Amino acid sequence: MNSLDPPFDQDFLDKLPAGIIILKDRRIYHTNTKARIDLNIPTAQRNLSVEQFVEFLVPSEREKFARTVANRDIPLPKESEWQALLPDGTSTWIQVRVSSIDERYDMVLIRHIGKLMQIRADLDAQQKQQKQFQDLFSKSPNFLFIFRNGCIDYYNRAFVEKLGYSELEIEERKCLPTFFVAPEHRARIASYLLETKRDLFTGKITNNNNLDTQIVSPDETSELELLCKDGSRVPVMASVKKLYIGNTAIVQGIMVDLSPIKQLTDLKFDFLTLSQHTLRTPISNLRGHLDFYTSRLVEGITSEEKEILEANMLSAFGRNLSQLEAIVNDLNDIAAVQMGKFKCTLILEDLVPILQQAIDGLEFILKRYRVHLVIEYPITPFVINVDRIRMLQALRNIFENAIRFTGHGTVEISLTSIEDNKIARLICKDSGVGINRENLQHIGEPFRTFHTSASQLGLGVFLAKQVISDHGGSFIIESEGFNQGSVVTIDLPLLIPPEESEDMERKSSLTDLIKQASTSQNYITRLDAVQQLGNIDMETVEEPTDILSVLEQIILHDPDRTIRNLASTFYSKIKTDIEKKVTSL
Repeated sequence: MNSLDPPFDQDFLDKLPAGIIILKDRRIYHTNTKARIDLNIPTAQRNLSVEQFVEFLVPSEREKFARTVANRDIPLPKESEWQALLPDGTSTWIQVRVSSIDERYDMVLIRHIGKLMQIRADLDAQQKQQKQFQDLFSKSPNFLFIFRNGCIDYYNRAFVEKLGYSELEIEERKCLPTFFVAPEHRARIASYLLETKRDLFTGKITNNNNLDTQIVSPDETSELELLCKDGSRVPVMASVKKLYIGNTAIVQGIMVDLSPIKQLTDLKFDFLTLSQHTLRTPISNLRGHLDFYTSRLVEGITSEEKEILEANMLSAFGRNLSQLEAIVNDLNDIAAVQMGKFKCTLILEDLVPILQQAIDGLEFILKRYRVHLVIEYPITPFVINVDRIRMLQALRNIFENAIRFTGHGTVEISLTSIEDNKIARLICKDSGVGINRENLQHIGEPFRTFHTSASQLGLGVFLAKQVISDHGGSFIIESEGFNQGSVVTIDLPLLIPPEESEDMERKSSLTDLIKQASTSQNYITRLDAVQQLGNIDMETVEEPTDILSVLEQIILHDPDRTIRNLASTFYSKIKTDIEKKVTSL
């Protein structure tokens, strides 16, 4: 027994299974046998200097450890961990626990924790990896789930967001997992989960008390529908696997949302159906005219009749080929949109002539569907950045849709400026079949039509919206429902505000209006000119009788009944006004 102050039994300390170090005045005073073995210190040396003692640490730790032990002004940490060296040169970890004996003596307990630190590192890595997987699963667009003994144990974010249930609502129903399955599929899913649990208790699954044994069943796939909170359905393809661990039956799987695939299939079917119908119409017309012409040639006709037939046939061929060409152009345009090659080349130009040109091309379709057109737009320029060809294409698509879905009704087209002349607003309002509210959100999707009267591929509105968007404008279509008509509103940024003044000459002078009303071959131009003539303030006209003469000629000779009736109404009104004026004088 070696007498120390305070007394220590060194032999007793050496017999302890734990590494013990005694510090006296912050100096290494005694190291027992276990400590010297753990720290790779020669057994002959019982009392060591700090410099000798720290040799067991890795070089980067030595200075810090020596400073911590030697500095009396800094309390020793009650517990710390240090990286040490093994005899073979590899590193490990030790844990140091300090207990103060009195003012001069401290006892340090050394514990080798290399294996513990490795376990801890492995656990941290596993938890980090598990968190990464959870984050990945949570962000997955597919539905990931785990059932444990028939109850919901895990689900990812996409599962909750798509079905519309809150996490609390799912937790409340976790033991009724079929609540989110469409009713017609619930019995099958419940039977599958029940069979999974029953296998544990019927002996079908053996060694079920061994936690180290995992029994995995083959993958099973099935197509079903999930029921959202709002009552809508989501078609999915479910792939599941049974896993038995001890007395736990786990069903884990993934559900892939089939909605995009279903939509693509429906879109493909719609395209095939519409293209068949759309292409068949002009082809059938061409075939009909050709067969009729051929049959008449076989029957024998005069040269004069032949010329008339050929003229009619060429006219029909031209119309139907133009229709086929328009279909092909629309398909090319939508392909360009999908590939990002649909571009508009914008230049400063007046929107009014473009609008007039689009209206002028509607004469044939107006007569075909017997639609009355009401036009209202200013005589002042509406200067915008515009691609004339693309804008003309968009406006014609919109106007033709309005006429086609109206039939025996009225289409109103107006152009005004709003927001202090910063925005040009074009409105096309029809009194046609309208659009059901549930279909409004799908308006503008390619190859989607909602009326049997649709004769195109459903690309008109889609391309029009793309053109307006490329012009920095907005496109809105509204309808109160079936048979309530529709309203298309287009807003485009004005670069030069339209200005009107008393000295500004009218875009179309009185002479031009008279000429257009009496000689134009275009129905829309003649109709618009007659409307303007009828609305002229007679106080500003030197010879009102000239207008009466023109209207009289139109009443007698114009081939269109609508224009003749309109001219007759204006003729009576103007003549009455003139007679009242003369009487008052």
